[in-house]
Amino acid sequence: MNDSAHRTLSTEDEAALLQTLLSAERAGAKVAGESLRQASDPKQRDLLQQVLKGEGDSCLHLLTCLRHLGLEPNRETGDFYDKAMAIESLEERLLFVDKGQQWVIRKLREYLPGCDDALIRSELEQMLKIHEENSAAAQG
Repeated sequence: MNDSAHRTLSTEDEAALLQTLLSAERAGAKVAGESLRQASDPKQRDLLQQVLKGEGDSCLHLLTCLRHLGLEPNRETGDFYDKAMAIESLEERLLFVDKGQQWVIRKLREYLPGCDDALIRSELEQMLKIHEENSAAAQG
């Protein structure tokens, strides 16, 4: 699919997407941190540490994008947090966390082909790589 097949988002839609992703990343970081405190299995702990770092790094990438656009970052934590923490089984919660990783991957893959801003493209490509690696680790 070539770039002309993708519609570039309006400034408002781009801002909304970045803010939504930031809220989601905050939620993911919070879920990973709290789940890490509950985990005793070494594999789960390793995965959660990787996800926690990735979510934190992704927040930084998004903050860079928002500042670049002159936008004030929201302070919200996404609904993902409550949904994930309602899942008592840590194993099942980790499956849900991976679904969250895949949602971010999908959103970024939809957005990036129409992104003309080099800085934002670079930051979000790094974020995409983080989520692809974390999802692969969760499934591996």
